[in-house]
Amino acid sequence: MGDAGATIHVDAYLPEVIDRFLTGPSRHLIVLDDDGRCLGVLGPRHIAQAHRYGLGRDTEIRVKDLGYAPWIALHPDDDLRTCAQALVEHDLDAVPVLDDDQRVLGLVTTLDIARVVADEAVHDHPHWDK
Repeated sequence: MGDAGATIHVDAYLPEVIDRFLTGPSRHLIVLDDDGRCLGVLGPRHIAQAHRYGLGRDTEIRVKDLGYAPWIALHPDDDLRTCAQALVEHDLDAVPVLDDDQRVLGLVTTLDIARVVADEAVHDHPHWDK
């Protein structure tokens, strides 16, 4: 599980989202409510969907208008298979790990899964140099 990553408030506007993606290290923003509870994860694909509101309306579009998957989250006890299944079944790049109070403990990404699999793989693939 990776660091909880960058967060953004559900009422933030699209220009702030774009700026955070362009200047920050994270490819995902965890959407939080007023109490700091996770509402979902915002990724680059959500920004791409902003076109449905029309060009030039960036300052009117809020995070809550972009859509995110608030019902998809992992628990700290979930195993690697459960994490991978959540990402694949819901076609996501990242899923938050939440405690029982909906507070973010971390974020599991497709890159995290790939790293674990690569670390555990036996490196005797027939197409790899020996």
